[in-house]
Amino acid sequence: MEDRGNTAVTVLIPHFQTLDSIKLCLRSLRKFTRQPCLVRVLDNGSRDASLDYLRAVPWIELVTTGCTNHCWKAHFEALNAAVPLVTTPYFLLMHSDTYVHHPGWLDYLLDLARTGYAAVGPRHQRVPVRTPLWLPSAVLQHLRVRELAPGVPALRSFCALYETAPFRQLGCRFSTANSLDITCEVNEQLVRAGHRIRGLSAFALSRYLFHASAITLIAQGIQPVAREQTKDACERGASYVDHKTYRRSQNCQQRFLQLASTRAILADDTLDR
Repeated sequence: MEDRGNTAVTVLIPHFQTLDSIKLCLRSLRKFTRQPCLVRVLDNGSRDASLDYLRAVPWIELVTTGCTNHCWKAHFEALNAAVPLVTTPYFLLMHSDTYVHHPGWLDYLLDLARTGYAAVGPRHQRVPVRTPLWLPSAVLQHLRVRELAPGVPALRSFCALYETAPFRQLGCRFSTANSLDITCEVNEQLVRAGHRIRGLSAFALSRYLFHASAITLIAQGIQPVAREQTKDACERGASYVDHKTYRRSQNCQQRFLQLASTRAILADDTLDR
């Protein structure tokens, strides 16, 4: 999977105690990535079987970050420590509950980025399994361009590709406030400096990948909160997932895990070697 002489992308995956998710994430990367890339898993203090699993996967670089896990803070602190060590022209943020299922996924993102974008990624938080019931609303969402700040397209962190040079030149750092995605401030900084970023719809990305959202929190047994409490909860480092998001994420994840193709990847431990 890695050819350092011809590697364009470093994939950065923050992780904390999600054995099933990280296993499916990495195995799907192994199975469906044609481009040579370097995969670094940034572990934020896992104390369960997931850490033993990661140590046994020879084709990744496991980084023990030293960050004390916090349901949002350790995530971006680990990335801010990892980005300065990137030596490839691009780096890609990926969540441990993002699963690719098409061999053209990275080519698609890279081809778009190389047309003049400093960042390319999803503008919706969830990319579910394509179903007849979901497709009509997905097409409508596809036509609506979302902005999280005036003139700045929404671009979420669960599969976001950044060009390394402009990111470094501007001294960009990931952060969050008011329960916004950790990429929001960075994206605005890039746009205000004259760079272009491209937000992609869930409909466009559903051909290539799946993301249910908040599975790391759900895996830790953290309970949802009332919607009006999510902002304060995020600032305290507690659960920032409301009841609707919690149910929807669980349902989306279960639907994806029930697919025969997904079960086949989970059963194929040769993808770890």
